[in-house]
Amino acid sequence: MGKADFSPIADTTRRAEIVALLRRAILTGQLEPGQKLNELRISEQMRVSRAPLREAMRELVQEGILTSIPYAGTFVIDVTAKDIDDAYSFNKVMDEFAIEQTWPLRDQRFFDELDRRHETVKQATRALDTTRQIETALQLHGLIYEWADNSVLLDTWQRLTSRLQMYFALHQHARNEPVPAEDVHETYVQLLKGKDMLAAQRHAREHIGLDFEELIAYARSLEQRTSKGGRADRASPARSGPGGS
Repeated sequence: MGKADFSPIADTTRRAEIVALLRRAILTGQLEPGQKLNELRISEQMRVSRAPLREAMRELVQEGILTSIPYAGTFVIDVTAKDIDDAYSFNKVMDEFAIEQTWPLRDQRFFDELDRRHETVKQATRALDTTRQIETALQLHGLIYEWADNSVLLDTWQRLTSRLQMYFALHQHARNEPVPAEDVHETYVQLLKGKDMLAAQRHAREHIGLDFEELIAYARSLEQRTSKGGRADRASPARSGPGGS
């Protein structure tokens, strides 16, 4: 069972910091898929009252990486192969549409921001900072959604982002490597700067599918481990509530 140890935080810290600490614990695997959050232990370790902790947990329920089950508690969402397949297949369609919407709106500001975000990904990669690398990679991919001038598309992407963060973190666990190769986004960036929209869309689909089967296999191994006995603090079903798919 995953075990997260939280350091005390100052009384003046806002809910956002509690959210960030919990999110990082989930994304680094300290809190595992399906694991129940022990409110008392976490609040004591952070030295915060239960009220702001519960508010932070509710925010992560809305993001879709925690789920609240009546009379059972709050849990990290379970991750199944189907969950990942659903998210990745939807992401491919969304990326294709976002590129189409963004394409005629690209200008020098877009290219400069694309380069800036790409550099932050490479910095995190060189630092072997897994969580930061995932966050910055998603920010890089998010640029086409921000630039597309479609509020529904952007809102959908933002709701999907937390789940993708979790899946990418699982992917790194599956590979047993802290970060992917530093040049993994080079072709993606160059095609977004180019003149062939179809080539950019095709590469985006292929990029999302990188090592997809490896991640699916890892998710299935987690499911099998659960079916053979699971963990004492796992609720069933744990896939409920907002974003529970």
